[in-house]
Amino acid sequence: MGLRLALLISASLLVLGCVKAKPAAGAREGCGSCHAPHYAEAGSCDDCHRGQPSSARKELAHARLLRGRAAEHRLRSGAAVSEGRKLVEAAACRRCHTIGGEGNRLATNLDTVVWTRGQPELMASITEPVENMPVFDLDRGQTEALIAFLLSTARPDASEEAYRVQFARDASRAPSTFEGKCGGCHRLLTSLGPRGFGRRGPNLSGLFTPFYPKTAPGERAWSEKLLTDWIANPRALRRETVMPPVPLSETELQQVLESLRDSGTPLR
Repeated sequence: MGLRLALLISASLLVLGCVKAKPAAGAREGCGSCHAPHYAEAGSCDDCHRGQPSSARKELAHARLLRGRAAEHRLRSGAAVSEGRKLVEAAACRRCHTIGGEGNRLATNLDTVVWTRGQPELMASITEPVENMPVFDLDRGQTEALIAFLLSTARPDASEEAYRVQFARDASRAPSTFEGKCGGCHRLLTSLGPRGFGRRGPNLSGLFTPFYPKTAPGERAWSEKLLTDWIANPRALRRETVMPPVPLSETELQQVLESLRDSGTPLR
C-alpha cells in the first residue's frame, strides 16, 4: 500500500511539473539540444556566442547572439582575432576610439559598448558609418573578424563612460579657420564637434597622436613643424602629391594647429 501511494504521488508531481524528469541516455540540454558542441576547451556556449542557454524558447536562447567569425573572439590566437587586429591597425581606429585600453577619446570608447550592443548594430556601425567616420568598405567576413578582435580586448563588465566629443554640428557656430582653409578636402573630430566636410583628403582626427598612421613624408609621424612645412609647400616634401600649397597667415596657421591639437595630444 505504501509503495503504491508513493508511486502515485511521484507520477502526480511529474504531471504538474514539480519534478523534472531526467533526460534519456545520450540526450543533450540547452544549446546542445540543437547544436553539436565545438571548441569546448574555449568555454561554455554562451562564453563565445552569448545568448541564454537555459531558455527553451529559441528567441530568448538566441538573444544578442554572436554568429560567424565574431563568435571566435575567445580564440585569441585564431585567424579571426588576428585578422581583426590587423584591420584595426590598418584603419587606425585608435585615433578616435579607445580599444583595449589604448587610444584617443574623440568618439565612442569601444571597450565599454562592444559587449552591450548586438552584433547587427555593431556591424552596421562599421559598414554604414556615421557622418564623420571613414568608410572602410569591409566585407562581412572582415567586419565579423574586426568585431571578434574588439570583443577579445574588452571586458564584458566594462562600465559606460561619457563621450568627450560633441557629435552634432552647431549651426550657430561660425566656421573655423580649419573649415575654411582645409575643410573642403578634410574632416576632423574635436571636443567642440566635427570640423570640415571633405572626403578627398584623409580624415585628420588624431593627427598629432601616436595612433595616427605614419603617413608623413619618409613614413614618419606628423608633428606641428612637419605639418607647417607641408602646408607651405607639399610638393617640396612629396613630389607626387596632388595637394597644392595653402597660403596661411601666421594667425590662421596657429588657428588650424589649435583645431588639430584639440583632436588629441600633440607631438612637439
